[in-house]
Amino acid sequence: MKETLHIYTRVSSVSQEEEGTSLETQLELGIERSKKLGMKHKVWNEGGQSSSKDDLGNRPVLVNLLKGIDDGDVKHLYVWNTDRLSRNMNTWGMIRFKLIKNEITLHTPTGKQILSDPQTNLMLGIMSEISQYDNKLRTERFRLGRIHRIKQGFWKGGPPPYGYQLIDSSLVPHEEEKKWVGFIYENYKDGKSLDEIRTLLLNNGVVTRRGNPVWSHGSISKLLTNTHYEGFYTYTDKKSNETIRVPCPPIVSPTIISEVKKWRDKRSYGKDDSRRTKTSNEKYNYLLRDFLICGHCGSRFGGNHKKTQTSYYYCSQKQKNFQNTHTEKYTVCESKRNIRIDVTDELVWDTVLDIVSKSHLFMESVKSELVENDKSYGKTKDELKKLQLKVNKIDKEIKDVTDSIINLETIKILGQRDKDEVEKIIKNLEDHRLKLSGKKEKTILSMSEEEKNQKWVDWVKEFGDRIGEMKKSDFKFEEKKKFLEGVVEKIVVKNTDVQEHELKIEFRLPYVGDKLVWNDEEKKSKGYILKNGKRSKVLRVNLLKKSIT
Repeated sequence: MKETLHIYTRVSSVSQEEEGTSLETQLELGIERSKKLGMKHKVWNEGGQSSSKDDLGNRPVLVNLLKGIDDGDVKHLYVWNTDRLSRNMNTWGMIRFKLIKNEITLHTPTGKQILSDPQTNLMLGIMSEISQYDNKLRTERFRLGRIHRIKQGFWKGGPPPYGYQLIDSSLVPHEEEKKWVGFIYENYKDGKSLDEIRTLLLNNGVVTRRGNPVWSHGSISKLLTNTHYEGFYTYTDKKSNETIRVPCPPIVSPTIISEVKKWRDKRSYGKDDSRRTKTSNEKYNYLLRDFLICGHCGSRFGGNHKKTQTSYYYCSQKQKNFQNTHTEKYTVCESKRNIRIDVTDELVWDTVLDIVSKSHLFMESVKSELVENDKSYGKTKDELKKLQLKVNKIDKEIKDVTDSIINLETIKILGQRDKDEVEKIIKNLEDHRLKLSGKKEKTILSMSEEEKNQKWVDWVKEFGDRIGEMKKSDFKFEEKKKFLEGVVEKIVVKNTDVQEHELKIEFRLPYVGDKLVWNDEEKKSKGYILKNGKRSKVLRVNLLKKSIT
């Protein structure tokens, strides 16, 4: 059975045009070599990728080839030159080690190299050093050439900014894009927000350079700070740290640019992190209302506080039914009676506190969380704020896109623009709206997780070592509520008869009756294990008495 010659080909962006190093030439010479050796051949074509990096992150083909070498699937390797594998000293050292370790025969146009031979290995090392030196010289010549051309007014490289095009490697105003740059500056100068400007661009069917019909806030903001439009840009050479100011054709008047800068200074946020907090219209705070769930219909409970009469928690769906009995359709709730606030609050608080104070799992989780949360507390709160802002922005963008689609549909019906052009923009907008909806859904899920994390972090910091204080009669109402939020998931309420309610307290963790078991009762230094208890506890409440089951 014929052996296989594995041919690896690659060109870099710098050497791609060099004579004799094209991919086609490398492949032809490799196939010719396989024929002379009487071998089959397999091609590993990397295409145009740089070899100067310290890692192989941009070389997936070479990574797979090296895996084949480690797996024993490759024994004969052909390269036009060893610098095709790598010019980087660290990477080439790793590759050469793999070739020697796996006894690979390396083939080049000049012959084969037995890497286990000390003299051959030495020559390859010398060739690698020469290749690296040549690569550094080429890179330096390229860097100096770029700086020289930039100083002459030629473009630095890469795509030109919005509003310009490249002609003979120089920036020249793009007439259509230039008009919209001026449009954005004018509207910002006149006091319009980034949201309003984005909506105007949507309504006018203006697409970004990449063809996106929706402009991001970041794109508009970046455009408003781009110095190109006032007639210059700066380029900093990373090696020498030299900064060059390069002139280019201005496309916005100095007066408008000056006004925009003033507006940006006025609208920018200062360093003061103070925020206005919303005040609640609620006149009475309820200890358990946010936890209570109707076991009959699944609705949340409300609270009815009376100064001179008995106060009650009630199923909100039952209340709606009572208020809407004149309508034909409403959801029926089988809850027969409201539940007294004073009796229920006292029973639930005493029960939860008793269970948690005896829970080994609770003490263990608090201990571990107190160590970790000092690191993650600020990060969790900041992340939650960012996610909420992200959801708000997505909602606004979805609304703008929807309004724009409606506007474009009207334009199409009135025949004010080319029908095919409008339909294409509408399709892009609809696709974008769908993506936004998916993005919002993922963000809300992330928010939910972050909110859970933050509540637990806040709670641990607040109540980690205060169980003893909680048993006192003067323990504050607000602190009681915060404590419950940390340990209780929900409380399901059901009527068992006309007078009695069943309350099922569902904890966040299995605190009820958990156990600590020592690995060795006599040698406690050997540690212990925690055995989970139950997650729920059932209570019974009526107008006159209370009990636990």
